[in-house]
Amino acid sequence: MTRTGERVAASRLRTPSWIARIETPDGRVRGAGVLLAPERVLTAAHVVSPGHRYTVRLVGVPGLAAVTATVRPDEHVPQSEDTFGDRSGDLALLRLSAPLPAEHTTRLYRLAAPHGPVSMYGFPRGDDGGRWHGATLVAARGRDSQVQLRPLTPEELADDGFSGGGVVDHATDQVIGIVLSVDDGPGSTFSYMSPTETILSHLPQVAAWTDGAEAVDPRLRTRTGAATGRLDVPFATELASWFRGEGWPVLVTVVPAHGDRAWTLQRAVTLADRELRTHRNTSAVSHDPPETVPPAGAHDVALDVKGLTAAEVMDRIAERLGIRDDPRPERLGTLRLPLAAVLVAVDEAAEPDALLGLLDRLARQGARLLLVFRGRGERADQAAEFLVHRPLRERWARLRTELDRITDELGPALEARRDRVLPPPGTRQLIDRAEAGVRRSGILRAWIDHAPEQERGPARAGRLFIFEDAVGRRRRRLEKAVELLDARLRRREELLGRVGAEWPLCRQRAAAQGDRVVAAYRLYEQAVSLLRQTPCDIERAETAVQRFVGFCSAPTPGEEGAS
Repeated sequence: MTRTGERVAASRLRTPSWIARIETPDGRVRGAGVLLAPERVLTAAHVVSPGHRYTVRLVGVPGLAAVTATVRPDEHVPQSEDTFGDRSGDLALLRLSAPLPAEHTTRLYRLAAPHGPVSMYGFPRGDDGGRWHGATLVAARGRDSQVQLRPLTPEELADDGFSGGGVVDHATDQVIGIVLSVDDGPGSTFSYMSPTETILSHLPQVAAWTDGAEAVDPRLRTRTGAATGRLDVPFATELASWFRGEGWPVLVTVVPAHGDRAWTLQRAVTLADRELRTHRNTSAVSHDPPETVPPAGAHDVALDVKGLTAAEVMDRIAERLGIRDDPRPERLGTLRLPLAAVLVAVDEAAEPDALLGLLDRLARQGARLLLVFRGRGERADQAAEFLVHRPLRERWARLRTELDRITDELGPALEARRDRVLPPPGTRQLIDRAEAGVRRSGILRAWIDHAPEQERGPARAGRLFIFEDAVGRRRRRLEKAVELLDARLRRREELLGRVGAEWPLCRQRAAAQGDRVVAAYRLYEQAVSLLRQTPCDIERAETAVQRFVGFCSAPTPGEEGAS
């Protein structure tokens, strides 16, 4: 059996042996598939239907005969839409009538927050041999966590012949999912992938041909179904909010090992995992308040860290992210999407202080962390202070400083420059928006100074992030407007210098001809007057300067005759 072969950069030059072309008996190509076992091929459900026969051919293995394949109803998960209109399913597992050589099979790989480029193999129209197309992973969509694939070029948008084809992650060289579909309608620019863990939630038997660490620690998973409890609705709502990416990215909470609060945590971790979230457990919570249900794929890893060292925790996280050569927190800065990790029993880790240091570094790299302590005490308070309250206060303070700069420095600077020079044509909207930003910043500063403390707490941190983005845009707009007017003022000084230098020479040349001196002086006076007018219209002033300089440079009638 092969993995995914050599590095993708090299393997894209050839057809992978595990790629299957799925045809109807009359030879029409229906789509692609991935050979997981000698008698099993994974594909998209819309490619095949129960009760029909298909032909499976490994196009990357010359001379190998095609085999017949069928799909059973219990291994066919057709695409459906939930009440929100999100797509779900669209997966099938074919059974072959005769085994294909085992050395041509491959395995799926679980990978959290995949990042960087990927490649997918399929059969574009008119190319029955197939080809690789490049893409980047954009973001998960909907409750089934289907992932958008953006093609590297418009020509590499996957069409129907790619449905069911394997998607290979370049960083790990692993098959991390299969292509499902393409956006409908003209101008579509995305196709969709079902990641390995979503495949496993619909077809758990595929786990026999899957590698990669599971997202949820077995110690947490074992306890998840061991007993039932009563839902702690306020706590469940708080957890679901964190899983949705709301509020401050670090949530520190205390959850004893047993009881309703522990059961509520286990429920949230299960429902937020792509692989563990199934139709069965989502049906069980269908009557719960919707605000207590987290989205699927909302965490990358959930670990019980009791007895683990900080290095072991980092190794487990790195394994989930596919980071093999250099498992340092700083590597998380290369990810397009932030890590989302649930760590349980932080106070019972082998090295609690070292672990808190690691968590601080992870948080600084943009990770979202749900930190669960088994008991109240100094360590939980310390984590809450250093990872939540202090950085939150610092962010609000930095925002306040930024507002001070806008209202007390940049705003007056813009106003002073507007009094001296007019903006260039076509920039009126920029200047007006910059001035409006100063007024809004003053209002926001007053709100920060007088808002109740809870309005600036961790649960409302989303408001802080919105304010930071808005204030950052206002500052950049003001800086641009000020620089624009500064450039105009510099041009004004250049023109004044040019006029001042030209006038004595012009007067000397025209001294013998009184009429020209008078005319030159009038042009000089007009140019200087426009340049010293406030606010200065640079375009009008520059035209007057050019007229004056042109007059001074023109030959006199006597000079024309002499020449």
